[in-house]
Amino acid sequence: MLKGEKCVEQRQSSRLLVLLILCIFCAGCQITTPATERSSLSSNHTLITTFPRLLPCKIEGYSGKTLKITSPALVDLRNFEKPVIIVCTHASYWASNLILKPTYKKLLLNRLTNGEKISLLNSRYTADDLGAQSKLPRALHVALRKKAFKNSKTKNAYYAEELLYAQKGWKSLIKELISSCAQQSDQISTSCRTSIQRIERFMRNDLMTIEQQRRRSSIE
Repeated sequence: MLKGEKCVEQRQSSRLLVLLILCIFCAGCQITTPATERSSLSSNHTLITTFPRLLPCKIEGYSGKTLKITSPALVDLRNFEKPVIIVCTHASYWASNLILKPTYKKLLLNRLTNGEKISLLNSRYTADDLGAQSKLPRALHVALRKKAFKNSKTKNAYYAEELLYAQKGWKSLIKELISSCAQQSDQISTSCRTSIQRIERFMRNDLMTIEQQRRRSSIE
């Protein structure tokens, strides 16, 4: 085995070991792989964690196949037809509605040009973050937003922070995209302009969702 290949294999093994250790130390972690296959857990499994912890989640494939889990859980998403939808719920938080599709392109510009829907969650995936076969994330953290507050001041302060965090994330992505386009040519190409418009639209939709959730959140 070549030295470079050995290093890659060791790095992948280390990442899987970290995932398994995290899973062991998380309370009540589920491994949704049959017992006969657990000895061959691969990097294609996804460790699903949530905030708050111990949430009920439903995983559904495009064909209708479903699986109910309690976070944290280690799941082989290759068993589901893509795209995969993950919904986690809590009485005091807005439910998640994550849609996972295989990611093949590495650069943000290429992913946008290829028509992929970009979010703050999936925007910075690298080859090491994705399963070699599944092309889905090896680790997925689902953070829900609160929807019940003691008073309006607390609610508005909470959502002001959520909005600021999202704005910073999206602006960083747009800056990265513009830089990537500038490196290719002195003049921004049509595909680059289209990609910038797409990511700006994703940003507006995300910020609009946060504002809608703020308005619809209740005061107890």
